Amino acid sequence: MPVIPREKVEYSDDKLPLHSYGGQSEGWTSSRRLPSQWIFRLLSFGALAYIALKDGHISSSKGLEVLNSGFGFLSPTSNLVGGVEWKSCGEGFDGFQCANISLPLDYHNDSDPRTVTISVNRFLATNTTHREGAVFINPGGPGGSGSSMGFTKGPYISKIFKGRYDIIGFDPRGVNQSQPYTSCFENQLDGDVFSALVDGLELNLPANMTLDSMRDLTNQLTRRVAEFTALSAKCYERTGDVLSYFGTEAVIRDIDSLSKIIEGENARINYWGFSYGTIVGQYLVKILPPSRIGRIMIDGVVNPDIYSDYPVKTFDNYLIDLNNVLTSFASSCSSAGEGCVLSHLKPTEILAKIDDTIDYLYYNPVPITDLRVPTILTASHLRGMLFQDMYKIQTWPQLAEHLDQAFKGNFSGIASATMPTVHGDGYQKHDGSNYAHQAILCADMKPYSADHPPPTIAELVEYIVDALIEYGPRFGDKFYSWSLCGIWQDTVPQKSRYEGSFKLVNNTLDTPVLVLSNTFDPVTPLLNAEYANERLGNNARLVQQVDGWGHCTISQKSFCTAEIIHAYMVEGKVPEQKHTLCDIDEEPFKPFNDTVFASAQKGVDTELRQAWMQLTDGWEWD
Repeated sequence: MPVIPREKVEYSDDKLPLHSYGGQSEGWTSSRRLPSQWIFRLLSFGALAYIALKDGHISSSKGLEVLNSGFGFLSPTSNLVGGVEWKSCGEGFDGFQCANISLPLDYHNDSDPRTVTISVNRFLATNTTHREGAVFINPGGPGGSGSSMGFTKGPYISKIFKGRYDIIGFDPRGVNQSQPYTSCFENQLDGDVFSALVDGLELNLPANMTLDSMRDLTNQLTRRVAEFTALSAKCYERTGDVLSYFGTEAVIRDIDSLSKIIEGENARINYWGFSYGTIVGQYLVKILPPSRIGRIMIDGVVNPDIYSDYPVKTFDNYLIDLNNVLTSFASSCSSAGEGCVLSHLKPTEILAKIDDTIDYLYYNPVPITDLRVPTILTASHLRGMLFQDMYKIQTWPQLAEHLDQAFKGNFSGIASATMPTVHGDGYQKHDGSNYAHQAILCADMKPYSADHPPPTIAELVEYIVDALIEYGPRFGDKFYSWSLCGIWQDTVPQKSRYEGSFKLVNNTLDTPVLVLSNTFDPVTPLLNAEYANERLGNNARLVQQVDGWGHCTISQKSFCTAEIIHAYMVEGKVPEQKHTLCDIDEEPFKPFNDTVFASAQKGVDTELRQAWMQLTDGWEWD
């Protein structure tokens, strides 16, 4: 069968356009804007307390020449459409337009004149004859850059939708290039140094907890609480009280305003959100009137009832499938033959060796001398790498290679993959919105009070140990830092928190929400998607990828899922069944045969399949 050429749109982070002002900042007023940049640190819901896309942020590495240019746009070419001054995004970004759009800081106080400026780009619909509107996208986080996602994924998403929509990427308030952004340091270098000094606020724990390791956990938490307290104070000192207005409720108002400004007062909002982006989607359908809601897709679902509860409640249910994903890694590897370097071991042996290695590194930190900078490797590094690699099956072969070397006593590969990066030229760059996730999370979570005080260190230790028992000794602590939001809330008052319910009465929406989930998602379990499907009644349809592993369905190819999404967005076709099952077309440790799946076959939309492969191939979480 003929091979279909797979077009690629290559946009490295350091080549994405910066179209907002990027000077140094000491604070913010309505007349002075702050700069920003990519993070993810993806929640996403992932590593340091949230999930996010690696492609979901812009790395501002263009240097002072661009950052201090005083203008954001890379080209003077512009046109005024619907009150928005759209400009070219620069050379190499054909089909895109960029704009900065000012909106109210506080939607609930007309007397406050301050504004936020939202960084927006759009990949224009290519099928203008059958244009159906625009689709807003959000990569997750919280703190993920939608503008960067627009640049890197917009053309592929457009192809899946047959070019009928503008694909709108935007940086939510407080994030990346939107102004003001969450600034906690004078420059990027200071932020890198802080992260390295505090080990990313991660915990170093063994696989088998003992009384001694529990005492050590108490000491670590005492230190982390002090570090987080200092960080919160510094973020507030630099960014000011605008941090109080970065919650998701305000972001919903922004999307509503952006849609009216860009598409018109009567245009319905279409939206596709991943991970934390599913929180945005679930808030959208509750906060805005049904007449504003168009076609909504949420993939990798977060439970909004838990997300908006007291911070310490974030240990509840997020990680219930994480051990299942790791067990699937071991089983798949063991049966993969030459596809996995550890296939000579039984699944139970792989898991046992992982635990033994974690314990060894906890009690015996290993000196690493064959890298550029000497360092030590601890259990925290191995646990962090394991957690990270549960997000995508495509990373499993390399994970197996790292583990194989570690089992043989060579830890350099893990060290190289997990050591923190300190950018030597970071003193020339702004710090980026690397802690925007904390500003958003803590604005959304229920505040502590005298009647419900924040947990003590001893209570945190108890919660973490219980989570290690319930969710597994390798990962159970992974969202512990969210429980520190009480510290942030003491410093930053909440001004944009939604306090309503998340249920919908049947027949509220004209078009049901499309809810998407893998069977085994490491951080947003299928249980959450099933709950959303139930909670929303006939206003939702669930699509489950059977035996799918990874964070969000986009992490593992299923053309069944692609066809349902295409039909939903292009034809307005809603799945008849309340819960639809889709098989996967990509398996762990097996090269994906794109020749078979993408080649011309009777009744197969090869253009859709090609676009789906392009979208999923470059999908990365950080």
